[in-house]
Amino acid sequence: MLETELKIAIETKDDPISLAIRKYRIHPADILSASISHRSLDARAGRPAVFSYQIRFELNQEEKYLHRIRNARRVVPFQYRVPSFGTRMLSHRPVIIGFGPCGMAAGLLLARCGYRPLILERGPKMEDRKKAVDHYWTTGELDPDRNVQFGEGGAGAFSDGKLTTRVKDPRAALILEELIKAGADPSIAWLSHPHIGTDVFRKIDVRIRKKIESLGGEVRFMTRFADFHEEHGRLRAVITDQGEEIPCEVLILAIGHSARDTFELLERKQVVLSPKRFAVGFRIEHLQSFINARQYRNIEDYSSLPAAEYFLSHTSSLKKGVYSFCMCPGGYVVASASSPDTAVTNGMSYHARSGTNANSALLIQIDESDYGTSLFSGMHFQQRLESAAFVLGKGKAPAQTAENYLHLSSVNEPTEVLPTYPLGVTMCDLHELLSEPLNRSLEEMLFHTETIFPGFTKGGAILTGVESRSSSPIRIERNSTSLQSSVEGIYPAGEGAGYAGGIVSSAIDGIRSAEKILEEYQPFYRG
Repeated sequence: MLETELKIAIETKDDPISLAIRKYRIHPADILSASISHRSLDARAGRPAVFSYQIRFELNQEEKYLHRIRNARRVVPFQYRVPSFGTRMLSHRPVIIGFGPCGMAAGLLLARCGYRPLILERGPKMEDRKKAVDHYWTTGELDPDRNVQFGEGGAGAFSDGKLTTRVKDPRAALILEELIKAGADPSIAWLSHPHIGTDVFRKIDVRIRKKIESLGGEVRFMTRFADFHEEHGRLRAVITDQGEEIPCEVLILAIGHSARDTFELLERKQVVLSPKRFAVGFRIEHLQSFINARQYRNIEDYSSLPAAEYFLSHTSSLKKGVYSFCMCPGGYVVASASSPDTAVTNGMSYHARSGTNANSALLIQIDESDYGTSLFSGMHFQQRLESAAFVLGKGKAPAQTAENYLHLSSVNEPTEVLPTYPLGVTMCDLHELLSEPLNRSLEEMLFHTETIFPGFTKGGAILTGVESRSSSPIRIERNSTSLQSSVEGIYPAGEGAGYAGGIVSSAIDGIRSAEKILEEYQPFYRG
């Protein structure tokens, strides 16, 4: 297969594959297949804005075209191969705890291979979950079991649905392929920053669940993992919150980063855990029109382009990294608490990304010097911060204009940018939530950003707190080869276990854990 690059003016409406065929004089009879593998926007100053496409051709007489097509190179597309099955027999179905991206990916692979996994999800199925979340966002009445953190699809179901990952793993292509089969737009396979949107993702989650069930898997909602039995360091059974004992030899722990009670259970059961560094901060909102104008400043007419994004990072004088995270063009700041009387923010976009505002988390990396050295110090720091935010916001979310955060003498009232947090905000001084080193680091980042992104801290930009669930504060230790924990048969995986940082990387980790089960055991066919 040959791959080549083709640059096309952004206003061009013609199909890029057709343009490449004409440009390189490829005879239609020689084309076995043709596809786009990647697209990015090149809008650097001093040159016309273009889309840069990577196009792949599978051709007869490849040698002839290798010299005709400019910059052509041979590529071998990724083809996923299921590992060879092991020889050990399973007496019971594999169990998966959690039905977010990690648990879904693991469950789908195991179901496809005949292992009939049993998946336990502490939250509800999507229809009930959405009703509960809508009720919370409308009334402020939180259900600790039905919310943005717990339920079918995990936290990713109420997000922008970003699929960009820094993990260099060919399984990423498999994840995108499965999402497309379940209804995602095929463009996610080649866009440089693919996303699905919460409205589409929720439908995809349900389709994947039904596919797993059609293949012999089972998903039980509103069923929490409460305990487990082991003998001589080997898993024997899991126990649900209803008291049901489920015998099993293998368990994939695909819990989310908010399953604090599960972390405490594992510590009591002497599963080896370790504290993990994470980050906290605020959401910042701007008018999307401002972000578009700044990011597309070298393009005369960008009306046909998608809502613009940005990524920012800075290292403060205190050597703390501060960076933007989960940027949601045309999106909304949403209430994401899983415990009563707390304020937790996250970002969400629909597929169209057509909201008036853009938002992003601005996070400060924190470590033991900020929260302590015991196992659960970071988790307790999160809890205190979220409770303090609720108190400071007087039951709403605490907020402050970016300009007032940097200059307390300035006006602290919403002007051009109206906050989108659904439960309302209380304008206050966010410095009260963070320590002096954390505030100083964020201030330095904002002052620096203003020099490279003029207007970023002005125009009514609003900070809303707190963003505290960007990653897990705990890692469930596992063997780097077998991927099992200190208890044989338990496979910690995904974001909650401390091994992933987003939808795609979590799904990849779920697949890796499922592969370990395939490599050791025979499929489970018993009724």
